[in-house]
Amino acid sequence: MSTPRIHRKIERSAEDKERIQSVRARYQAEKPTVEQLLAESGCQDTMPLGVYLDLRAIMYRLKQERQRQQLSLADVSDRSGIDTAALSRLESGKMDNPTIETVFRIAKALGKRVVCDLEDLVPST
Repeated sequence: MSTPRIHRKIERSAEDKERIQSVRARYQAEKPTVEQLLAESGCQDTMPLGVYLDLRAIMYRLKQERQRQQLSLADVSDRSGIDTAALSRLESGKMDNPTIETVFRIAKALGKRVVCDLEDLVPST
């Protein structure tokens, strides 16, 4: 499965460009740890990349199924009880950590079910 890449030029104000450059310079100079970044952001924990990619893959497949069935976000919202804006954010990746219940509700609204399985972890070397 490949996710289509869309590249758009982001128009930023001079203030935004300066702020971004300042943040980049600060992080390059300080090289904060993950723990420091979490404390600064107010987040509780990080999400392993594999988990994130699995969630993105599921959401991508759900979006494909919605489009295949020619359903709008409003249609799925009506069927699932999930806000249209929230569905849009989930499909676009702007909300990247849905609960499993949310994923199941979207799948059910599309006449599908999510199947989970257990696999052994690959030992790290």
